[in-house]
Amino acid sequence: MIDGATGDPGSCSQLGGALRSNAAQLLTLRTELIERTERLRRDPAEAATVDDLDADLRLLDATVDRLDAGGAALQRFAQELAEIAESVRRLEGSAQTAGLVLDGLRVVEPWGVLTTELAQQRNRAQPELQRRADRLASQLGRARTVTARAMAEGAQALAAAATASRTRSLR
Repeated sequence: MIDGATGDPGSCSQLGGALRSNAAQLLTLRTELIERTERLRRDPAEAATVDDLDADLRLLDATVDRLDAGGAALQRFAQELAEIAESVRRLEGSAQTAGLVLDGLRVVEPWGVLTTELAQQRNRAQPELQRRADRLASQLGRARTVTARAMAEGAQALAAAATASRTRSLR
């Protein structure tokens, strides 16, 4: 479900799964690369090739690790988004019962004519409902921050591995 306040857990989960699937596919290629490297390692004349293959293995290992870690982070984020979205739906029901509405994660009074009794009911309910909305906003913010940090760390690690690989290939 796409929710303007929380996000789309389905897409995050799907992307996380795709990253992890790609990591698993690369891991199967690693076995072939190791076998090839070990065969060549026996021949001293192939030392330079073996060094290049060892460097490729390090790059492959970094790529697999970061794809898997990024995918896992996105799948955790998707789970948190789904839980937050469900809590938002429950909060929305509570707000409606109190004669209030959610505007994003703000609990507000709808426009229209109201009685004194309804105004009092809204005034009593609004602070607690807003505290609940604030907790959800805080939870969402923390989840986004953790996920953004994991993705940024992954991008930096992959960039460093790619730079090391390019530097080696330029020698």
